[in-house]
Amino acid sequence: MTDEAKASGLVSGWRKLVIEHRITLSLAFGLVALIFIRPSRISLLYGLPLIVMGEAIRIWASGHIHKMREVTRTGPYALCRHPLYVGHFLITCGFLVIGSSLSILAAGLLVFWLIFQPTMEREEKELQKVFGQEYTDYMQQVPRFVPRWHADAMLGGHNWSQVRNHREWNNILGLIAGIGIMTGLGLWHGTW
Repeated sequence: MTDEAKASGLVSGWRKLVIEHRITLSLAFGLVALIFIRPSRISLLYGLPLIVMGEAIRIWASGHIHKMREVTRTGPYALCRHPLYVGHFLITCGFLVIGSSLSILAAGLLVFWLIFQPTMEREEKELQKVFGQEYTDYMQQVPRFVPRWHADAMLGGHNWSQVRNHREWNNILGLIAGIGIMTGLGLWHGTW
């Protein structure tokens, strides 16, 4: 087997692992990170705005998307193809900042990219199968992850019932629990 074939097998093996276990992998990293972080009040003040901004983006996106029914091109979906993941990225950054560890911050950003890059690629392939050329055109017009301003971001209606249907409230409860855990860790380590 050539080196190129081995490398390709590793990449496809990683992609399969991520696709099947991305939540488990994320939780495993989070549990390991808990050993090394030392949250403080100051780090909470720096990280909390990122968490709030990330969740606001997720709520905005959840209220616009019509999963598997149409190619959503309004609201945050006019700015990038994966605004839910952009929100998740900001939330992740917020918690990593609260952790007060540069090495965990760097590792967390790497883990995020290793997990969500293949996830976004898989989702896009599935959406191309469902929506065909319409989604291919959307991919050519709208960036994958880094938002770019477009006037269509102001179009479309935000629907709170869709936010509820997408169970975004569970995410909010999880964020509150996460902040509580960070506070508890800070108190436990005496860094609060």
